[in-house]
Amino acid sequence: MAENDVSEELVELRSEVEHLRALVGPSEDDYRKLQLDLLGARDVAIAAEAEAGVQRGRNQLLETELARAQRDFQWFRERVLVRAKAFRDRSPAIGRAAGRLTSR
Repeated sequence: MAENDVSEELVELRSEVEHLRALVGPSEDDYRKLQLDLLGARDVAIAAEAEAGVQRGRNQLLETELARAQRDFQWFRERVLVRAKAFRDRSPAIGRAAGRLTSR
């Protein structure tokens, strides 16, 4: 019967501890850990935003370089066509070969 009283008392004490934990909430250590998690998550978010900004800058640079390359390609192509047509007009035999190239 003494063991039964001890086990009942143990159950009651555990129940009381759970009840008190529910009233008090997490411990101070848990709050500190939560605060550290929050600060860590904030730092990760800031780093991600910074990296996104870097990537946007790189994207803008690539778009600028692509536009410049397309413009240069068009300019070079026009220069080659102008020279080929001028060459074709000067020499009829070679002009036929050049004409095949420039008619595309």
